[in-house]
Amino acid sequence: MKYTTRTADVDSFRGGLRYIHGITYPRIFMLTLFLYLYLLSPYFDLRVMVLHGGMLSILIFFGMYPILTGRAFLQLPLVLTLITLCLFFLYNLTVLIFYTDVFNTTFSNYIIQVAIYILVGYVLALSFMKNALDMDQALTICFKLIVFIVFVNAVIIVLEYFFPPFRIAIESMLYLSESANIDYLTREFRLRGIASGGAANLSLFHGTMLILLQALYLKKKIGFTYFAIASLTIFTSLLFIGRTGIVMAIAGIVMFHFLNFVMSRDKLSARRMLIYLFVSAIVVIIPPTFAMLFPDNLLAYSISFLYQGVEGVQQEGTTDALRRMINIPNEWPKLLFGVGSHWGDFDLRRSYDIGYLKMFTALGIPLAVIFYLFVAYLAKHVLTITHYKSFWIVFMMIMFISEYKEDFIFKGYSARLMWLMIGMGLCYKFSQTYLKQRQGRAVSAS
Repeated sequence: MKYTTRTADVDSFRGGLRYIHGITYPRIFMLTLFLYLYLLSPYFDLRVMVLHGGMLSILIFFGMYPILTGRAFLQLPLVLTLITLCLFFLYNLTVLIFYTDVFNTTFSNYIIQVAIYILVGYVLALSFMKNALDMDQALTICFKLIVFIVFVNAVIIVLEYFFPPFRIAIESMLYLSESANIDYLTREFRLRGIASGGAANLSLFHGTMLILLQALYLKKKIGFTYFAIASLTIFTSLLFIGRTGIVMAIAGIVMFHFLNFVMSRDKLSARRMLIYLFVSAIVVIIPPTFAMLFPDNLLAYSISFLYQGVEGVQQEGTTDALRRMINIPNEWPKLLFGVGSHWGDFDLRRSYDIGYLKMFTALGIPLAVIFYLFVAYLAKHVLTITHYKSFWIVFMMIMFISEYKEDFIFKGYSARLMWLMIGMGLCYKFSQTYLKQRQGRAVSAS
């Protein structure tokens, strides 16, 4: 094989990444393992102890790149971001100490986690820069590996349903907290694969991968066969995880194709037509196929309510349950300054699910709005330097929409992906600016 043939696809693991940028197969394997442990963050039950996969991955990652980690702390964009997070942390801690008797450090813990996730993304970007990869190449590697990880997890979930002994073997490796509200070993239609948990958080993550698969296919990063098989498998797995991912995937796919069609120069490409035909065929084929493969009570819970439109969504009950959680007091000090605890209830009687309410109680409404604007500002750095614009816009929209159901921006699989990408975006955005400034000074000096 000629060298030019081997390097024809600069984003291929067997092509340009290997022969031009020196990305070896062992490094791809280690990166895949890291992303799996970091994103799905499973708790392994070793009988004598519980091993937290997410913490292990981060420790190993920083251990592999100690010099880059130290160099990251010398970068002004990262330092300023961490200082801003620290200010939110200190404000919340001050309110906790001087205002409320209920000392709850959930918000503080989340801020620390977010800072670590951003640092991981920053160091990961520095490691890619050493191999002369630009932002889109780095994102392509990560996105392809993440989609593969979710695809494998979806395969495991489907196999767990059809083969109960396999389910027992998988669950025997994983730790289940005593406070968990779902027993994945005995709950027939609730599965998680090899992840820390299931339900809405995992469902949202699997659902966003359906959108990412379409973005990768349209950009010619994956083939149609892989795209079709992975999409069908991941969508099927959503039946056993939760309804949130199904709803957000459908809405996200519609938003993605609208944006992508508007922003794309090639509006009538063969790949675009093929993907439209594929999605249309799936809409027609899935209902009768699922009716033959799965029991009615599973379909009624997970997907059938969508066929009834607005009435079905109302009868499903989640919307009404969330509406009943909204409790805004008349006491303006609580609204302005919060009550410290990340509970969602200003009276501190119980913890509610709605992410926006939790942020309001932790910081107060004005500062909570500032925090969300800060997140949008950080996300903008990714948007301005990548060609995955349609996906990134839709992904961030989904994160902010889903925040109404739970605090997805802070915790869970999609949050870890979002903050990782933000860390990478910060690094690439300002490193490129620095290089341009150096080039400009060199030209003016000459």
